[in-house]
Amino acid sequence: MDIMNRKIDLHTHSNASDGIYAPAELIAKALENNIIALAVTDHDTIDGLLEADEYARGTSVRFVPGIEFSIEYSGGTFHLIGLYIDYNNKSLRSECKRLAQLRNGRAQKIIEDLERHNINISIKEVEDESHDGTIGRPHIARVMVKHGYGKNINDIFQNFLVKGKPGYAKKERLKLEAALSLIADAGGIPIIAHPVTLNISDERLFEEMLADFIEKGGKGIEVYSNLHTLEDVTFFLKMADKYNLIISGGSDFHGDKEEIMGNFAESEMIPVEIFYEMERLYRF
Repeated sequence: MDIMNRKIDLHTHSNASDGIYAPAELIAKALENNIIALAVTDHDTIDGLLEADEYARGTSVRFVPGIEFSIEYSGGTFHLIGLYIDYNNKSLRSECKRLAQLRNGRAQKIIEDLERHNINISIKEVEDESHDGTIGRPHIARVMVKHGYGKNINDIFQNFLVKGKPGYAKKERLKLEAALSLIADAGGIPIIAHPVTLNISDERLFEEMLADFIEKGGKGIEVYSNLHTLEDVTFFLKMADKYNLIISGGSDFHGDKEEIMGNFAESEMIPVEIFYEMERLYRF
């Protein structure tokens, strides 16, 4: 392994949620890309973690089990990542099962609404796209692309599956307190994912949000994200330092959205040092 170009990625997705690669394939890709630490953080599910964990054993990749929850929030999008979770935790497993049932019910509603707009895809195709796992909108979008309803996934999300467009159905989201409790109970570190999507432009209001997050048990912030500009990174680094928050970083790798594993921008790697610091503070 090239020591000078070692990389980490603490936010990736497998096909257990809306990524295109199987969990073991993610680890294999990590090995190909000089990744020394990889977190799999699928949406509302832990189904891919055992496979990734087992595949990573005996390799040079340090596997970090994780999850990404969608949080009730107005004004933007709030995603909460849990790192170092115990994926055998009973409360976590039970809640993930409930959320999977809700997601699959939502998928059916989306398909029915698409049909009302003369867009015809089958639930079977979507299930096949999800490899019979938890269904998300990207699975539906990929099937729609195959049917010629758009050039690519971005094209689909501009014209369908969002509020005010054909194929919209409201998603079940967790209250912040509930998600924090689940992650804490599973021994994990709760981290705000890509905080730019919170859409808080006022620094004072952002700090008020952070104070509330910390008071409720929040521990970290994803400073390095493919959704962040270098200016964003500078600002979130300042916030992390001011509030003594754990610094995380990830590409949000799905495999079909032009992300680069281990990078938060095309030519900017996620600093390996943040992983070493996280391990120093939270691994026993």
